Amino acid sequence: MRRPRILSVVPLAALTVVLGVLAAAVLTDPPLDFPFSEPPPGAPIPSVDLSLGDLTLTGRVISPDGAPVDGAGVSLKEGIRPVWTWTSSDGSFALTELDAGPKRILVTALGLQATAFDVELGPGTADTVELKLERKIIAPEVSEGLSLQDLRGRIDLGPLASTEAGFEVLFQPLLSPLELDGGFPRRVAVDRAGRFEAPLLQEGGYRIILLSPDNRGADGPDLLSTGAQDVITVQHGADGETGELELTSKAGMLRGTVTAPSTETGGTDRPVRGALVRAEPLTVDPAEPRRGTLLLEADDFRATRTDPEGRFVLRDLRPGRYRVTVVAGRARRQTDVLVPAGGAVDVQFDTTR
Repeated sequence: MRRPRILSVVPLAALTVVLGVLAAAVLTDPPLDFPFSEPPPGAPIPSVDLSLGDLTLTGRVISPDGAPVDGAGVSLKEGIRPVWTWTSSDGSFALTELDAGPKRILVTALGLQATAFDVELGPGTADTVELKLERKIIAPEVSEGLSLQDLRGRIDLGPLASTEAGFEVLFQPLLSPLELDGGFPRRVAVDRAGRFEAPLLQEGGYRIILLSPDNRGADGPDLLSTGAQDVITVQHGADGETGELELTSKAGMLRGTVTAPSTETGGTDRPVRGALVRAEPLTVDPAEPRRGTLLLEADDFRATRTDPEGRFVLRDLRPGRYRVTVVAGRARRQTDVLVPAGGAVDVQFDTTR
């Protein structure tokens, strides 16, 4: 007698064994126009080939520590026919009515990684094959005591803020998303009075970011800070230690007029309606910080158009340096300005110079 050989072991990341019994038959009289034929009397009825062999594959399923695995599912496909069974309390199993040749056996067991074994079954096989599941499935640890608590507060938006609603507060966790204690990002709306509430916010450390109506849904610019050195962070406690937050926006404003020379002799400059005004933040080039080389933030800019009086306003700007560009017809003017925290800067553009 030859012993079955294990050719290879293939771990499966996910395997679902769906076992079902389909046994239903409905006998009804066919409709009158249903085409059918009847074999002539005495004609032999052909047999159905079920591919039933005369070999049996016996084996034993064991865990990584060598203990028998009870109730493991063991299955293979013999042609198009599925063959399956369950292991007994000692881990043993038997798959019957097989033909000789290579077999791929699928083994699934609760708490262990599903695995495929390639086995060669030869004629006259009598010995059992041992199938060892090498890996346990360990559930991730869940931190105890995670609690939820409301967090509310008020932001002084200042007189320079936009009059329409749409400000948003973003709670950005300080820890990695992979750490269960780190909390989850949250966005809450700010009403016209500057009040906000984050109900049932998970405890943990958060950075608080104020977003203007033009930037809601994004992650910056943060109107509560002037840069990376003065960001607002809080440690939100599950017992309500955070209390009610009182914050102040540091947003500034850029305003001005765009004019063109009068068409009349001796007349005053006339306002330019519909001129495009674009403000782009300027940052120091990290490659040349000592030289103070400035770089434009190409993906972060604000733009507007002048009204019939040639006036323009850009509110809710994060404090810092900006390059302001005005385009009116063929005229193009540009200047750099510094927007102060909580302050306004006036810029005048004359399209003739």
